[in-house]
Amino acid sequence: MTRVDEINAAIAKLEAERESVMLVERANVLAKMKADIKLYGFKTTDFKGLLKSRVTQKQVEEFLKKKDSVPAKKAAAKKTTK
Repeated sequence: MTRVDEINAAIAKLEAERESVMLVERANVLAKMKADIKLYGFKTTDFKGLLKSRVTQKQVEEFLKKKDSVPAKKAAAKKTTK
């Protein structure tokens, strides 16, 4: 077995170990979160809008387009009022 094969085998073993450990830790984190939510009295409405944290590139482009067009509209409005 070459050194590369040994490294690839070690990587595969570690990835499998990581999967099982993450499942256990995930369950622990979820249980803690549920306990904290109950302890502090959070409601589902408290999280409204917070869970949508991923912004798409399209949303970024639309925001930048709107942001750039606002000063241009204000400048145009000033010229027409003079």
